[in-house]
Amino acid sequence: MSKDNIDNLTKFKIFDNISESSKEKIKQNVIIKKVFNANERVARKGDKLNHALLINKGCLRTLEYMIDGKEMVSSYYIESDAFPFYLHFGKTNHLPYDVYALKKSEVLFLPFDIVENLIQDDPVFMKNLLEFISEYTCFYRLLLRATQYNKVVQRIAYWLLHIDEIDSLKFPSSQNMLANILRVNRPSLNQELKRLSQLKIIKMNKMKFEILNREYLENLIE
Repeated sequence: MSKDNIDNLTKFKIFDNISESSKEKIKQNVIIKKVFNANERVARKGDKLNHALLINKGCLRTLEYMIDGKEMVSSYYIESDAFPFYLHFGKTNHLPYDVYALKKSEVLFLPFDIVENLIQDDPVFMKNLLEFISEYTCFYRLLLRATQYNKVVQRIAYWLLHIDEIDSLKFPSSQNMLANILRVNRPSLNQELKRLSQLKIIKMNKMKFEILNREYLENLIE
């Protein structure tokens, strides 16, 4: 990996303030960089889990399938995000889902062997990684709680009430992405958001939301 690529790693939170020796270890190893077109498969379900995927540009999505064969988007990963560390440290050996590029994307493949080596020798990297995985855990627990509500508006309300807890890397950039992660259909989501806006419960500008009546949203999920 060239020095330029080492410098590019600064966009990824897990590499914040790592030691010079850690940077040297990374430089001494081959980190593959690939470009994928929109809707191109990045990794296949069942593939051996040997690398973390670092999104240098673009956006990736993971796809799973329900019993009836219906496609379900599980997660989105945008530029500067990385995954699936939680699977590796959870002793999962093979990918449990397919990974596709949502749009043209540039991905770095970081071997988990390097990750393990850095953890042993660099406490800053280990702390970064622990915080990174913890943020993921909190985010997906938030989504789990949101999707336990039956009504679309209740899921939206829970999401909005906890919006400040969501890291910028996890924040959906479109209504379609938000609909997928809340497990609702896009027209229903759009309809409820418009209604909340018309009732002056929220103020909405594309994907930026401001809560005007918090009590109303809280009552929806009581």
